[in-house]
Amino acid sequence: MSKFKILIPLDGSEKSMHSLDWLKKIFSKEDTEVTLLYVTEVYYKGEMIDVSSFKNFANVSKQVLDDAASKLEGYNVAALSVHGHAADMILKEAKAGNYDLVIMTKSSVKGISRIIGSTTSKVVRNSEVAVIVAPE
Repeated sequence: MSKFKILIPLDGSEKSMHSLDWLKKIFSKEDTEVTLLYVTEVYYKGEMIDVSSFKNFANVSKQVLDDAASKLEGYNVAALSVHGHAADMILKEAKAGNYDLVIMTKSSVKGISRIIGSTTSKVVRNSEVAVIVAPE
């Protein structure tokens, strides 16, 4: 029997880590393959980009992914770090990786926009695979 493939996008916030709790509540270690995805969004404003900042992005990405993987001890976990627009990269990976499910949380933004968040909203509207939006 093939394992259930699950993609979990993380942004480094405490809220995004709640996706891991939902995974553990619903899916057993034996039946799942989990990919943790961290997207570094780089904005170009018409000026030169300091290449040294990419090293910092890599360090942050590695730390977030390592912290998340440590919370999934016993699960079959892969980690992936990419650059681009978060929603677009999540959708691209969900399709390319033939995932069965995406688990993500509501926005990490406070205020009125926290209801669902633009990244989560875009993924839900455009995903070709099922998406669970985990509450806080």
